[in-house]
Amino acid sequence: MKNLVAILMFVCAGFSLNAQVEFKTEVSKDAVMINEPFKVEYKVNKNFDDFNLKGNENFEIISGPSTSFQQSINMTNGKTKKTISVTYTYFLKAKTAGKQTVPTAEVKIHGKYYYSDAKDIIVIDAEYHNPKENEIKDIEGTSKL
Repeated sequence: MKNLVAILMFVCAGFSLNAQVEFKTEVSKDAVMINEPFKVEYKVNKNFDDFNLKGNENFEIISGPSTSFQQSINMTNGKTKKTISVTYTYFLKAKTAGKQTVPTAEVKIHGKYYYSDAKDIIVIDAEYHNPKENEIKDIEGTSKL
């Protein structure tokens, strides 16, 4: 039984080394107003050593990173497939109007650097207003608006 476990671990390690690195950027909106919060997720399909967000003076980080990690091993007809997904999530807001490229990120995997794909958004020259900022509440905390 120990030999079987060792063989499975070796096979899984071999599959994970041969799979190509995928590093994606996903943006929650294609267009935002200045100062409107939006979500950016950086997803990579490998374990990595370092994660760095490449700063951009046109964006401010509101929160993040929050991270999630998923891993699965699928065995079908004697073939083993190991899947890993690591996600870093940020909430940003844009400071200037126009077509903007959200910050990219880099990871280091086995001494080599990989970069997330670039995503553009349109930033509209209008100030974002949070509708809950001016909400009037009664004693029970329910809204009067």
